Parts: sequence; C-alpha cells; structure tokens
Amino acid sequence: MTPEDLQICREVHAGLTSNDRGTINYLFMDPVDLQHFTDYTSLVARPMDLRTLSENLESGQYATREEFYADAQLIFDNGVTYNKDKKESSFVVGLSKRMMKALERERKKAEKKAGVVGASGGTAIAADEGAKPKAEKKKKIKLSLKRGSSVGDMSTATADDASSTADSSASAPAPKPKIKLKMTMSKESGGGDSSASTTGSKKIKLKVKSSGVAMTPQRRAQCHKILSSLKRRQHNNTQWFLKPFNDPKLIKDYKEKVKDQMDLGTLQSKLEKNKHATVTEFVLDLRRIFSNCLQYNVTINDSFRPVARECLNTAEDLLTFFLAKDAEPTVLYPSLLYCWEDCAKVIDALYNLTNPDDGYQTAYFFMEPVPFYFGGAYPDGYLDKVKEPMDFGTIQQKLITGVYTTVAAFAADCRLVTENCKSWYAGNDESFVAKANRINQFLDSHLNKLMQFDQSVKGVAAKAKVKKRCMTIKKPEKDFLKGIMTELRATTYTDKAAKITEMATVHFEMPVDNALVPDYPNFVDSPMDLHTIDRKIESGVYNTPEDFEYDVSLIFKNCEKYNAPKNNILMLTLGKHTAKAFRKLFSTKMRTLERGGSIPKAPKAPLLPTAANRDAYVGGKKRPLSPPPEEKQAKRVSIKAPLRTASKSVSSSTGKAVPKSGKTPKAGSGKKMSGSTSKLNLDLSAPIPMHLAIASIKESYPNRRRMEDLEEWESECLKFLKTLMKHPWITAERPKYIFHVPVHIIFPEIRHSYSAKIKNPMDLTTAEVKLLNGSYRTADEFVADIALTFANARTFNRDGYEEGEPMSCAYYEASEHLLKYARWLSLESINSSIKDSPNSAVVERGVAAEWKLTTRNKEMARKELEDIVFNEHLERTEPGDRLSWSEQECEKLLKSLRHTSDNKHMGFFVQMNFPPDYTAFIKQPIAWDFCNNKLKDRRYITIGEIVADLRLIFSNALKYNDHGRTVSKISSMAYDSALHMSKKLEAAIDRMLLVVSDRIGRERIDMITSQREHDAKERAEEARLKLNWEKGNPSASVEVKTKLRIVNNRSLHRGRSADFDFPFYDEGDDQEDHVDSLRHAKSLYEKQRKKRAATKALSIAVGIRVLRNLEQRAAAKEWAYRMAYQEHTERKSKEEVLNASSEAMDMDTGDKGKGSYVSAAMSDGDRKQVKMSLSIQQQQKKKRRTMLTSL
Repeated sequence: MTPEDLQICREVHAGLTSNDRGTINYLFMDPVDLQHFTDYTSLVARPMDLRTLSENLESGQYATREEFYADAQLIFDNGVTYNKDKKESSFVVGLSKRMMKALERERKKAEKKAGVVGASGGTAIAADEGAKPKAEKKKKIKLSLKRGSSVGDMSTATADDASSTADSSASAPAPKPKIKLKMTMSKESGGGDSSASTTGSKKIKLKVKSSGVAMTPQRRAQCHKILSSLKRRQHNNTQWFLKPFNDPKLIKDYKEKVKDQMDLGTLQSKLEKNKHATVTEFVLDLRRIFSNCLQYNVTINDSFRPVARECLNTAEDLLTFFLAKDAEPTVLYPSLLYCWEDCAKVIDALYNLTNPDDGYQTAYFFMEPVPFYFGGAYPDGYLDKVKEPMDFGTIQQKLITGVYTTVAAFAADCRLVTENCKSWYAGNDESFVAKANRINQFLDSHLNKLMQFDQSVKGVAAKAKVKKRCMTIKKPEKDFLKGIMTELRATTYTDKAAKITEMATVHFEMPVDNALVPDYPNFVDSPMDLHTIDRKIESGVYNTPEDFEYDVSLIFKNCEKYNAPKNNILMLTLGKHTAKAFRKLFSTKMRTLERGGSIPKAPKAPLLPTAANRDAYVGGKKRPLSPPPEEKQAKRVSIKAPLRTASKSVSSSTGKAVPKSGKTPKAGSGKKMSGSTSKLNLDLSAPIPMHLAIASIKESYPNRRRMEDLEEWESECLKFLKTLMKHPWITAERPKYIFHVPVHIIFPEIRHSYSAKIKNPMDLTTAEVKLLNGSYRTADEFVADIALTFANARTFNRDGYEEGEPMSCAYYEASEHLLKYARWLSLESINSSIKDSPNSAVVERGVAAEWKLTTRNKEMARKELEDIVFNEHLERTEPGDRLSWSEQECEKLLKSLRHTSDNKHMGFFVQMNFPPDYTAFIKQPIAWDFCNNKLKDRRYITIGEIVADLRLIFSNALKYNDHGRTVSKISSMAYDSALHMSKKLEAAIDRMLLVVSDRIGRERIDMITSQREHDAKERAEEARLKLNWEKGNPSASVEVKTKLRIVNNRSLHRGRSADFDFPFYDEGDDQEDHVDSLRHAKSLYEKQRKKRAATKALSIAVGIRVLRNLEQRAAAKEWAYRMAYQEHTERKSKEEVLNASSEAMDMDTGDKGKGSYVSAAMSDGDRKQVKMSLSIQQQQKKKRRTMLTSL
C-alpha cells in the first residue's frame, strides 16, 4: 500500500471512530465477547471490529485500500447478519446500516481530499463508457456565464445573433462590464460524428463564476434578515414555498420540468451551513424559488403565478434594502431587468392564448425544451436545423434569474422560439407552423409596445427610478421592543416527565462565562444574550425590527451550536421551545403593528368593582351605560355558576362559599363576622355574586405584594395554596364543594346559626390575601388557617351528618378528606419550614384539625400515604384493553424514568443484559423492560409491587457496582447513574402517592354519596307505594309497627332501613315480593359470577404452578439420573483399572514365598469363603439416594 493510500485509510478509520459518531459506533469499537455471545462464531464466519481493523492497517496486512474498505464493510455486515433475527438486539441492524453510510461518506471525503479516484469511481466509469458504440455518444450544450471582477447589468451574446446583441447593448445608457454567455457543444467521451450526436440529449447549464463578492458573516446575517422579513411580510403567500414540493401525484412531472428545485426551508438550511460562497449564489437560489413556480404553473389564468411575482417583488425590495443599499457603489449581485414584471405579464398573456378550434393552449408545446416532448432526447436532425434551441420556460427562468439586461434580448429570445419551430416543421407539419405564426402575431403586438416603451422618455425615467428605488422600514420604538422582551421573559417551560415548570429564558439572560465554559468560543463565533439586547435597545442600535429579531434568534442558534455536539438534550429542548415562543410572539406583534400602523399597547389591568362602579359590572364584565333613571328597569345580577338554594338543609351542610371568593373584611382581627363592613356597598340580606364577594375581600387588603416580593417560605405557602385550589372538588367555575368565601355571603339566612357554632370563620381567599399582605409570621400560622377552613365545615355539619341529612353528610365527609389531603400536601410542599420539634404533637394518620410542620409529622404522613397506596389493588383490565386509572398512574411512573434527558443514565437499566457474574451478587435481576412488560401483561396485583420492582432495579445496581466503582470506569458510571435515577424515582413516587391517595379517597366518598342517594330514592319510592295503597284501600286498617334503627356513625356503608313495616306486603299483593326476589336473585347471580371468575383464575394459577413444579421435578430427576450414571461409569472404569493393576502385581509376585501365615492362608484355594457386608457403605448409599430424591 502506498503512503498516500495509507493516509486515506487512516482518515477513514478516524472518521468512523470519532466522538461525533459516539452514539452509533460504540458497538463496533472492540471485538465481540465470545463468552457472552456463544453463538456468534456459528453465524459470523469472520469477526472484525474497528480496533482490529486499525491494528491490521498499521501492521501492513492490507496491500490496497480496497482490502481495507472490504474489512471495514465486513464489520457492519456482521452486525446485520448476527442481529437481524434477534428481537432483543434488532436495533443493532439500524446502527450497522448507519455506519455503512458513514463509511461511504468518509471514503469519498478522504479520497476527494487526496485528489484520487475511488475504487468504484471514474476509472471504472471511463472503461464502461469506452465500451459503448460511438453512435450512442451524446452531446452536451453548456451555457456558461463568466463575469469579471465587478458585476454590472448583464448582456447576452451568442454565436448566431452577435450582431443583434451588439446593437442592443449599444442602446444601453453607459457601457458596463459584461457577462459573456457561451454556448458550446461537446461529446461526453470524445469521438463520433455530428450526425450521430444529434440524437443525444441537450442540457443547458448556467454557470456563474463570481469573484470579489464573497459571503461575509455580516452579509450572511443580512441574508437571514431578508428571509425572516419575507416570511413575515408575505405570510400567506410564502406558505407555498416553505418546504420542498412533495405532492406524490405530481412529483415525477415536477422533477422532469424543474431541474433545480429550491424552497425557503432548503435555502435557510444552506445559509446556516455556510454553503453560499458568494452573495450571488444566495440571490440566485432565492430567485430560483419563484422562477420554478412560474416555470411549472403554466395553466390558463393560473392562481400561483401572481403569488410568485408578488413574493419576488418583495424579495427584490428586501435585497436592495439589506444588501445593495449599504454596498454601493459595489455591485453584489446581478439585478433584474427594470421592466421584468411587464415581460412576465407578456408571457402570462401568451399562456392564456387558446386555439380557436379546440380551446387548448396555443403555446403548450413551446413551454418546455424540445426533449421534454420527445422522451428526453432531441429528434434526429433537430440540432442540424436549429442551432440554438429555445423555449418560453427557459426564457422565463433567464428573466427571473437576471440574465436579461435589455428588453431587446428578451424579445429576441421570444421570437427565436417561433423561428425554431418554423425551421423544423416547415414542409412537415403545417399545424405547428400555424401555431407558431399565431404566437408570433400575438407577440409582435406586445413586444413592439414593450420596445417602444423601452426607447421612450418614460422608459428611461423608469430605469432611473428602479435604480433609486428602495423600500422604507420604520425604526421600531424602544417601548415596543421592551414589551416584546418582557413577554418573552414571562415564557415558561414545563418538563412533561419531571412536572417541573421554570422560566424559559433564565439560562439566556447573561453572557456565557468563558472561564466556566472555556470551549464555548470554539463553537460560537458571535455570542449574544438578553442583557446585551437590553443595552442595545437602550442605545437605539436597532434600526429595523429585523435587526432585533436576528439578535434574539442568534441566542437560540448559539445554544443549538454548542449543545448539539454535546448531546445536551435539556438545553436543546429549552432553546427550541423558547425560540418557537419568540417567533410566534414577534410575528404576532409585527403583523399587528404593520396592519394598524401603531405600536400595540399592553392591555390594562381589569378594574375591580367598587361602590362607585358596581352597577357597571355584570358577571365580571363591563356593560354599556345605563339608560336614564326613569327608563331603568330592575335587573337581577346573573351568576355564572349556579348557587345552591339556601334552605334549612343547606344551612346544615354548607362548609364554605363560592370559588375564589373571599370573606367580608372585618374590623380589628379580621376574623369576626359581626359588625363587619366592606368597601363594596353589598346587600348582606341577599346572596352575593361570587365575583363581587371576591372583590370585596381583595379590596380590604390593598397592600398585597407581588409573588416575586415574597420570602421563600411565603412563596412555598402560596404554591401550596395554588395546588390545593386545583383539587377537582374546589376548582373551576363550578366547584363541587365551596370553601372559597365566607358562608354568610353566599347563604345569608344561616348567618346567625353559623356564627353561633363557628367562632373563628376562615376561607381560602382570605388566607391567600392575608399571606400576600404579610399577616402571617410563620408557615405554621398559614397552614393552621387552611386547616381551620375545612375544620369549620366539619364542625358545622356534624349534627346533620349524625341525622343522615344528605348535604351535611357530603360536606362532612369532603371536609375530612380535604383535611387529610391538605396535611399531606403541606408537608410535601413547604420544605423550608419543616423542622425538628420533639415537643410538638404528632399526627400519625387520619383526620386532624391542626398539625405542625415537623419532621416527625412528615415521616408519619409519608408512611400513611404508602399504607394507602401500596396496598391498593390495581383495577386490572384485560391485556390489549385500555388501561384503568390506577394502571395509568403506574405507567406514568415507568415513563418518568425514560425522559430524553435521562437516556445516558437509564442505558444501564433498560434491558435484561447483565455481566456473566451478575447473578453471583444479585439474587433477583430485574430491568425496566421487565417491569414494563409485566404491567402490559397485567401481572401486577398492587401498586406496591411495581414500586418495589422499580426500586429493586437501582438497589441491585448500587449493590453490584459498589466495590468495582473504584477500579472500573463503567462501574463508576453505573453507580452514579443508579444514584441519580433512584432519586428521580423517589420524587416521582412522592407525586404519585399524593395523586393516587387523593383519588382513592375521593372515589370512596363518591361511592358512599351515590349509595346514600340511591337509598334515599328507594325510601321515597316506598313512601309513594304506601301512599298509593292507602288511597286505594281507605277502609283498611294499618297497624304501624315501630322499628328501632341503630345508626353507626363510623360505618362506611349504611344498610337500608325502613321506619315502618307495611302490612299490605303480607295481604296477597306479591308485586313488591316479586321485585325483591328478582333483586335478590340478581345479587346472588352477580356474587356467583364473581366467585366463578375468581375460582377460574385461582385454578389457572394453581395449574400453572403445579405444571411448573412438575417440569422442575422432571428436570431435577433427569439431572440426577445423568449425574448418577456418570458417577457409575467413572467408578466402573476405576475398578477395571485397579483390577488390571492388581492382576499384574499378582503375576509378578506369584513365584515369591509367602511373607506370613495369613498370606499363606489367604492363598490357599481350599479355604472357606467368608462373605462380608459393610454397613457404612450402605448408609452412604442411603444418604445419596435421599439426596437424589430431594433433588
């Protein structure tokens, strides 16, 4: 291998192993562990990896770089071969294919850098082309534009009409540097005659070579402003050009007609990737977007053509404003013909011309190049008769891309189209000649007018006007930009998995500290931050809204540049979220400003109703001026949420009042009801609308502070209250239970009875405004008032609850549940005020009217929540059905561990892939996929089981990696990841405990309430039947038997009871007996059905368990038999060896004398044989049999 090829191979290997591809190449870096993947060599004939590939390269084992490429390709082919049929590792196939593409890119990149031809490159192609017959050689027509050092207005010159071009260029006002248009014909591989080459295809290429007009960073920024301004100013029209054309029905036809596709999205991407070397390349790409639209949409009265012209006109104005104006006298790009719109309208009018006989477009066969209509090639002999092919599509493209600089050149090309048609079809097809004459006649009238205008005084004035034309963009006012910055800073971002909400712009406020982030300048050339933008606004630097928009967008582009290579998902997501919010905010503000011509003012804060303007508010909204007093009619104030009717039963059940209402301000302590007054002139003898009650409370505390002015513990208390107010029972406009305002405001008729029982009234709105007013000294005082709100309702409704009054029972039970929920939530939310207090009372569980924020109470609350939730049975559905609510909560717990930002941590715990020695340390291996599949199969019975399994994942990892983390980097990473994810799991469990325990309590109370309502309906039905019977039997005597009913207040489900025994049930009327029997039979059937289902499930479980035990027993017996047989075989072989050796010894010692009397006696053949049995061996055999049986 030559040194040049060796360097190429090294660069390819470096590209494949770079850190940029760390997410896809990590499986191919080292050899496959054959101990772990024992079947690898049976499927893969020749293993290979990137490390072995490098070693082979450096040791000189490759004679050519093609051999190196083959081994590199073998690495990824092996990955596909081994993993394509394995479900658990099928993702490796995708990684292998991506690495194959990376190998091809790196190969081309390295060979292009070295200036050599690849293994499948030009040499092989040249050989193939050389083998073709000469008659198949094709000609290419190359149209090249060569521009000098400075670019002025462009003029064209061809070989056939040089004289006409010279005349037209002489008519220009002043000579300027020209762009020469050369048309040459060449054969692709040389050789061949001209007659053979006329059947080939013909391609027209516009090559613009610019020099001295490079794309600098400043000009690139101006180009970004042009695109953003164009999208905003032509918001509706540019929607058609944002993405590539992808209509599946038309895409093939589109690609045949339009060779150089371009759209705004692709142009933006090219601009961001610095693919424009000159300004001219950007301008031509921008113009090509709209020229392609005009070239493809050629139907009669096509609606897209005016859209493209309007967008192009706006784009040209923006190019002049942002690029050409500041660069004068230097010309950065070729300008369009001053009357290009008139020329385009001529072509539009031509496309609308139809044949008088059939109504089709006359110019249909003149819109595209001739090969388009002949299968991609010119007909035989066409290029011999027609020296310069031309069509109206090409004319339109040259017009929009700025090739034409004179009207004469445009008119000459238009006439050339018809002349070519006549030259080819003369004497062959007179119908085409007739169409060409009709088109020529139409063009003469329009082109002559255009030429006359060009040579007139008006034409000269129009040229001068176009040169001086420049749009005006008003400088934005400081208040307008500051308002956008304020609203942008108010943007929030919520992590969907972690449920954490934060300010979206907090990371972009100040410049990046290079001391903390030393590699930041390597990624970002132009740093920007919100603080710098604020200074620039104050200094009046921004002359256009686009300048401001570019700077703000630059912040988020820099964020993506720096964090994308580092795979910082959180910052990338945050940057994209904030950038999207800014684009929406800025476009909305600018459209409002441009339509109205004035800066939109911030909406005024809504005024609270006062005594002076109370009549002007209805339902919280201002109404028109009222008529004169004599025309006034009494109107009742409408309330959005229906209020319960105040009655005696309601008065015994009401806990608090309407949502977001407040208590009437009190004199002195603010808690007494008697003698209270309000700044609002409210009639306390009638129910007060909710919004007025809220306003009256807030108006009594005028010194409320903003949230950012609160102390840390006050902010936590306010957050706790806001979370509590989102509870389903006390939220929204129609709460189920009312705890927001004082009771007497909504129900004034119970004013005296309520004040007699409740000495310290409290409600949620009063607690909120007192917190904002600074009335609380500690968090315990605030929590005590929240608890007092629900404790008052419980105290007031206790009597009605014992009597069985439905409304009182509902409020009593709801208050008890909300007391428990508020205690749990406060101990979880107000962390800064939790303290150790051994002398404080401890609330172990259940309902408590008050509690302290102590560590012991928090521990007991957590224990109570775990007892409630972990022992709760899941509402198990069938596999494949929609999950129940409890299963959905478990699924949320699982998904909280798979957030995108945690991929690098969870990679160790997702699949059941463990090291070989893992089971030696861990008794129960488990992974996230196992828990997820177990939940999908509905194998979890309680919530506690899935929580225990998830905790076991990380505890196993901590146990296994504890000792190895000091010597192994992988173990250290796994240990740290287990710590991080276990903390996140516990945070997710805390959230789930609150949600699930609240749901369990609410469902329990809702069930009791529904049962109570059902019992009430049954008693009403019994009373109705009794009344009907008495009306039908007025003379019958009814003996009333008094029944004694014992009420157990602690019972959750009250049995149905009746106050009377009705004798008519025993007098032959069996209607009710039949109903009762049916009800009883139905209940028995339901019980039997449930028992059968339970028995079936139990039988299946027992059968499966027995089957597994039998399988294990059979496997154990088989193993024991195999081991016993093996031991027996070994023993027999040893005995045979011993016997053989003893016989050999006997033969050697047979001739020797007997050493003793015993030996002589033993050698006597006539001696009596003695049979011996060893009991010790029998005991050992028995023990072995016992051991085998137990196995």
